[in-house]
Amino acid sequence: MQFKEDKEYVESLKKEDFSAFDALFHKYSEKLYAFALSITRDTFAAEEITQLVFLKIWEKRAQINEHLSFKSFLFSVAYNETISWLRTEKSQKRRIDEFTKSAGFSSNETEFGIEFRNIEGLANQLIAEMPEKRKEIFKLSREQGFSNKEIAERLEISVKTVENQMTSALKFLREKLGKNDILGLLFYFLLLHR
Repeated sequence: MQFKEDKEYVESLKKEDFSAFDALFHKYSEKLYAFALSITRDTFAAEEITQLVFLKIWEKRAQINEHLSFKSFLFSVAYNETISWLRTEKSQKRRIDEFTKSAGFSSNETEFGIEFRNIEGLANQLIAEMPEKRKEIFKLSREQGFSNKEIAERLEISVKTVENQMTSALKFLREKLGKNDILGLLFYFLLLHR
């Protein structure tokens, strides 16, 4: 069973077993690269993000919960690193324009405005359904652009609590939305930080 195998690797990884790290890298690096490439459309960025994600896995190995899905944790880290790259990329506006076209948004400004308002309304509705603390953390992250560390300091909670709440918020959104709506929400939150 895949999860049990990952659990054993994570247990070894936490004991600083580099062979377990190497096994996880070989198992997931191509999938992570494809994920990052599908969003960034930049091979160099996808390679850099993949390496950065695994560097963070090694650095934070002691904090990984072996009883939870390693794959989900890994892709959460990859998602955060990819979004961070998009926010700091110099040609972000061009990439957002490409994303708009690939996601099927209309180039007509009036139609785009209507679609954008629909997505904004959907985002606000779903965020309103979240528990109060999760909602506050999610808004600080996605609407105001605070890092997990900044949110933890601001709310006087641990970074791990922030990470757990963000993971729960994103899981909630994925469960409530289809693939296209998730892409739309991602685009909406990217626009907030242009």
